[in-house]
Amino acid sequence: MSNSVQINVEDALGNLLANIPNLNVYKTNRVGAKLFPFATISASLGGQLLGNYTGVYEVDVAINYSDTAAKISQADFDAEYCSIFEALYSETPPLFTKIQNNIVNTKVYMARIISQTPTIRTDKRAWQRGLKMSLICTPSELEDGLRSLNFFEKENSMYVAVI
Repeated sequence: MSNSVQINVEDALGNLLANIPNLNVYKTNRVGAKLFPFATISASLGGQLLGNYTGVYEVDVAINYSDTAAKISQADFDAEYCSIFEALYSETPPLFTKIQNNIVNTKVYMARIISQTPTIRTDKRAWQRGLKMSLICTPSELEDGLRSLNFFEKENSMYVAVI
């Protein structure tokens, strides 16, 4: 059973951040309390690109990093945030390759960091900073049900299930 594109992207980014020491990584579907310091990863599927029924999607991703303001200074917090940024960004390999190496059933064509939010102190005495990413990807041809259908004239019965 395959996961959706956004869950696959969240899992891949979680794997990239897993090597950062003392960082707890949570994905969108995680409920309950989160232990400081933590990063949350949230991916949402945008519209199809290049026309309808292409299977090529834009995926918007937000990664937010938080830590308690009671135990860490802003300078130390910003330094820790840089380790997250460095885990994603490097000249070689590019970001889309790093993500693709952690996904089995989704093809990533492009990935880029599009913005960063400044460091803020929240009402709950926590530092918070984030970044936003944009990916262009498609489900694998082997995992996507519509593409595995055979639309040859002699097998018209397959049309019924799709229409």
